[in-house]
Amino acid sequence: MTGSDSTVLERAWAVLMPPRDRGLASFPLEVMCGGEPCRVALDAKGSRHLLVPGGDEAVSVDPRPAVLGMVVRKLSFGGPAVTYVDVSCAESELFPEFDEVVSDVLEAVSGAQRPASAAIRAVTRWRRLFRSNLLRGLSRQAKLGLFAELTVLSSLVEASPGFPVGAWRGPLNEPHDFEASARCLEVKGLSAVSDSIVVHGLEQLNSHDGRPLDVILLRVVEDSEGRTLSDLVDQLGGAVASRVELRTRLSAAGWSHQSDRPDLDAFAVEEVRKLVVSSDTPRIVPSSLVAGSLPDGIENLRYEVDFAALLPFSVGASLAEIAEEAVR
Repeated sequence: MTGSDSTVLERAWAVLMPPRDRGLASFPLEVMCGGEPCRVALDAKGSRHLLVPGGDEAVSVDPRPAVLGMVVRKLSFGGPAVTYVDVSCAESELFPEFDEVVSDVLEAVSGAQRPASAAIRAVTRWRRLFRSNLLRGLSRQAKLGLFAELTVLSSLVEASPGFPVGAWRGPLNEPHDFEASARCLEVKGLSAVSDSIVVHGLEQLNSHDGRPLDVILLRVVEDSEGRTLSDLVDQLGGAVASRVELRTRLSAAGWSHQSDRPDLDAFAVEEVRKLVVSSDTPRIVPSSLVAGSLPDGIENLRYEVDFAALLPFSVGASLAEIAEEAVR
């Protein structure tokens, strides 16, 4: 979530009061769909809603109860009734996470030709994320990867105390893990036995906006005297500018503090290497393809690159140096 998104939502929730009737008290946003503004709203019970105008789209949603409710219905706010995709959250402890959902959905619908469909797809992704996080904890590999990203985040915050947690984009399944001011960073956590990295999509090893892209390779090993994810989270909680934003990102990454389940998996970083992505880097990007994109019907490209093939393009580095270069 950008700082401006966060400010607008904070202001909206601050001025909205639950209505006394069965309707909704709404706040219009700047994002428009078919000439109508998207809105955030409160109902009489205090549940939070995001309303995306659906226009004349014929869409349907899964109505089954979920952390994120979703219905299609007509509502009027001082004018003709408009069809909205209504996304809601009734659990107050998840309101910070819901703000992240709102921001993601607004980004998805902005400029979309079929905004209602775009909103439904975005919410469906978040529903799957919430459901999977409730059903199972993080796998050992997922913990290792999150440990690597939090280690880099800690270094970035140390290099620049005002470094925004919102620049940590990995938990949102965006191409690069960190969008820093000077460079983009993609973090790959390698176990003691990993001999390759996994690349997701055409953009993960592709630079954008004229900024260099660094791939940070962290060899992370289990170490009984090392640090746990809880240790890193506690440290970051006392250092970042926004604990709410940190908690939101951690939730999206699938991590939550569970007092009844002590965090016993401890790790240490054994090796750090940096690879500045260039045209010589082994990778698949849009320019690698004749048409500049995947053929119709092919989605979710995933491939592996041998660690040995990356070594000639990488150098040993310190996290402090990497962070300083990214934020200056």
